[in-house]
Amino acid sequence: MPANIRAGTALSLALLLILLLAGCSGKPPVLSRVLGRVIYVHDSAANTSTETLGVYLVASDPDGIENLSAFYVINDAAELFWKVDSSSWVTATAEGESWIGTSSLSMPGASGVPPGEYRVVLQSKDGATVEQTFTVAAREVTAAQAKFPSAAVEAGHIRVTGVNGAYEVWAYGKDGRFDGSFPSTGPSSPVSIAAIEASSPSLASGFSFRVFAWHPDAGYGVLSGTYSSGSKPVAP
Repeated sequence: MPANIRAGTALSLALLLILLLAGCSGKPPVLSRVLGRVIYVHDSAANTSTETLGVYLVASDPDGIENLSAFYVINDAAELFWKVDSSSWVTATAEGESWIGTSSLSMPGASGVPPGEYRVVLQSKDGATVEQTFTVAAREVTAAQAKFPSAAVEAGHIRVTGVNGAYEVWAYGKDGRFDGSFPSTGPSSPVSIAAIEASSPSLASGFSFRVFAWHPDAGYGVLSGTYSSGSKPVAP
């Protein structure tokens, strides 16, 4: 799991390490886009809600994607620091772009992710780095107050209720690894199970899924599940 540290001394040491590594020789990686968003997560089986920070990057490296080693998420004002290494992040393809990232960064205890500017520092194995920023908006609704979508499998389709706009189905193989997102075309549009199964060998014999919807005006997304490609929630 990604590391999470909240201490001025630890943050200073981590930043010093990044700067030292950045002095090593090597062509820097390429960071084309950064997407950071607060996600409220509802566990349908346990009926609990938590708050996480999702950070995803469109990234590449002159020596190949396998040369990327880690990225760091830093909020200097709040003295927050996370490290996500290549063994921890997930990969996904959306709108023709390949992304790496995580949706599971969390704060100590039950505190919320603070609003403000965050830096993302992407590092290659030879120590070269590149940096971009994103902003987390202030939110009036907490995870405990948020309304979450629910899903059911009917006639070979995933039907979702409780959303006002488009949503995504996030699919996971039997090993629990994320394997792709499948957008709907509208709030009342179902997503075909056959289409999801045909997209990847790891999903062909059944999968679990969660439902994600983004609320741009409110500054957060909601993620509910986990469900099976049958019709019942999956216990954690």
